[in-house]
Amino acid sequence: MFKAQKFIISIIIFISFVSSQNNRPFELDIRTRLVNDSRTMVNIQITNLMDKPLDYVEGFVIEKDSDKNLIDEKRIVLVYGYEPPLQKGFSTTRSISFEKPKKTIPNTYNFLISKIRFIGESRVFTWHPDIGFIRID
Repeated sequence: MFKAQKFIISIIIFISFVSSQNNRPFELDIRTRLVNDSRTMVNIQITNLMDKPLDYVEGFVIEKDSDKNLIDEKRIVLVYGYEPPLQKGFSTTRSISFEKPKKTIPNTYNFLISKIRFIGESRVFTWHPDIGFIRID
């Protein structure tokens, strides 16, 4: 009987690990499209998954070639302080354009968050996927 109880407890622990929630504060979606064979449009969508509304979100879109060399980076603000805050479960999208690469191999684009401010707070944070929130001001 004791082995059966251990087995059931181990199954319950395994299921709880598998079905545990991912504690990501938001979801980022980056999509690219070619416009008129001359520009690459990069669309960044952020979805707030936290209970706190976001008052300001700023970051950088980084363009790299196929060899992972940095080509360009541009600053973009996804949520301004004068706009309504981004509530839990809602998303916003912004677009930015880059010149089409001369090579046939397309470039890759990443988005890095540099500043986040929550509604009603004066503190400014940055966010890293491995570390989490870091207060910068």
